[in-house]
Amino acid sequence: SSDLAAQRYFARNAASWDRLRTLHVAERDVEAAVRAAVGDRPIHNMLDVGTGTGRMLTLLADRYGRAVGIDMSHDMLSVARANLAAAGIDNAHVRQGDVTALSVGAGFDLVVIHQVLHYLDDPARALREAAAALAPGGRLLIVDFAPHDHEFLRADHAHRRLGFSHEQMRGWIEAAGLAFDTVRDLPPETADGLTVSLFLAADR
Repeated sequence: SSDLAAQRYFARNAASWDRLRTLHVAERDVEAAVRAAVGDRPIHNMLDVGTGTGRMLTLLADRYGRAVGIDMSHDMLSVARANLAAAGIDNAHVRQGDVTALSVGAGFDLVVIHQVLHYLDDPARALREAAAALAPGGRLLIVDFAPHDHEFLRADHAHRRLGFSHEQMRGWIEAAGLAFDTVRDLPPETADGLTVSLFLAADR
């Protein structure tokens, strides 16, 4: 199945993942935009859906009281645990779970889905699960690619979707019962690079 293919891909690439990701937009620009989107509002509980190497947990460690990262891949979770330990972060933990069936309960002020949806057969379901995890007034931050035509990402890098338009994401967000708040596009540094979009949604 496609999910198995993705799991094999992540297992193979876990160690070199952060380097592989630099194919896209400059990571520092994306991370600065993530921090700006999150802002200074207190975050008691954060959920990182598809946490991968735990980068978002590390990036936002000064913003939350506690955090949970969920990922399907044992290999990725091993990298994430090592990264959290190396950064001295003890108020976040990661565990295995399915992003399309979270079972984490509600009560999260911020849910982050960073570069995850393009790997999924059913992104809308993952958004519904994320929405259900929000506390009243909580926010959902989605980071993913704008539409593109780089077929090699599907063939070689387990991408199921070649990006998402603003309209498509707005439709899924509203279908999940959330209010579409803002979107920001980060253009690539190179002509053949990928635009990254940040979508912020809020519990109605």
